[in-house]
Amino acid sequence: MNRFILMYCLFLGIVVGEELNQNTSNVIDCNVIFEQRKDEITQEIARVEQQKRMMTSLYEEQQALNNKKLQELQLQEQRIESLLKEAAEQKNQIQELIKQNEELLANIQNAKNDKITQTYAKMRDSKAGAIIENMPLKDAAELLFSMDSKDMSKILSKMTPQRAAQLTEMLKAGPPFWDME
Repeated sequence: MNRFILMYCLFLGIVVGEELNQNTSNVIDCNVIFEQRKDEITQEIARVEQQKRMMTSLYEEQQALNNKKLQELQLQEQRIESLLKEAAEQKNQIQELIKQNEELLANIQNAKNDKITQTYAKMRDSKAGAIIENMPLKDAAELLFSMDSKDMSKILSKMTPQRAAQLTEMLKAGPPFWDME
């Protein structure tokens, strides 16, 4: 029986030894696999780092481009503001010139009307009455309105009663005169 036990122990030792050899082989295989994976991971990390550097570079380039575009935009905005200010100033100058021109035109018109009024006031009443009676009502009323009441009454007395009445009604209403014909 000792022999049997001895054989059994020997057999068990061989089996355990083979398992140890296999485990050692497995451990060696795992180390090889880990080393291979370690190289792959190291390469992947290097690739990610390179991409990170590229992305950082692209980001910086984009920021520089954005800053340049922003500066150009600000310059354009300044130019536009300057042009708008200049346009507003020109508009004000034009409006002032228009106002001055309107005043000049009104002065010229008044001077012309005064001259016409003086001309008719210096005419004989009968001739002035005949001419004014044939004018459009609006023009006749404007002319008579600008005369002295003394001259106006003389001229109205030389017109037909109907025409004198129409002009008197218009003169009562006052300017602006509308043509009633």
